[in-house]
This record gives sequence, C-alpha cells and structure tokens, in this order.
Amino acid sequence: SVTSIGSSAFYNCNNLTSVTIPDSVTSIGDYVFYNCSGFTSVTIPGSVTSIGDWAFSFCSGLTSITIGDSVTSIGDHAFYYCGDLTDITFQGTMQQWNNISKGTDWNYNTGSYTITCTDGVLDKDGQQIG
Repeated sequence: SVTSIGSSAFYNCNNLTSVTIPDSVTSIGDYVFYNCSGFTSVTIPGSVTSIGDWAFSFCSGLTSITIGDSVTSIGDHAFYYCGDLTDITFQGTMQQWNNISKGTDWNYNTGSYTITCTDGVLDKDGQQIG
C-alpha cells in the first residue's frame, strides 16, 4: 500500500545492495537512495511517474537501471556521479524517453551508457544509435 518513498529514506545506506520497489509506488522522493554505493542494479516499476532530485546520486556501483514507461520526470542530479553506469533499459519508446522532463545535471559524471527502448537504442545524449 506504499505510494511514495519519502526524502532521504535510505540515505547513505552503503551496505544496501538491492531494493524491491512495489508496484503501488508512484513517486521516489529527493535523496532517497543517495550514496547507496552497494547498488549494482535498480528496477523502477511501471507505476512510478517521478524520480526526485538527487534520488540515486553517488550510487557509485550502479551499472544498470530499468525504468518503467510511466516515468514523466527525472529530478535534478538524480543519477549524479553514478560513474559505473553502462545501461539504462527504458520500457517505452525512444520518443517517450526524449519527452521525459530531465532536471539539471540529472546524469552528470555517469558512465558512457546506452538507453535501450522498445523501438531502438539511444546514446547518453538521447540520439538514436544505428
């Protein structure tokens, strides 16, 4: 029955390696998983519409993210300094990905990742590959 994960809920939980976000959650607040360096992958369910500011920043071990197609906004610095990030899987189209409102420096100092959408692959800048 949880519908949102509040600000700083798991802030600095360095030993946290994974979390299951229930389908009832529609928003992930600010700083929720800030500096959870033990994460390697995260799945954000299709019910989530917004990812807060600094939500996953400094998750230095994070290599892959799966994002549901209901996300319409990604906050400022949301994945800031996720330096090992190599893959984002977006469960929607390339156009839907490019229409998501993305905050300031949302992906600053991240790895050279690709975004795999249902209809193609994008580079870090949102340009189609191939």
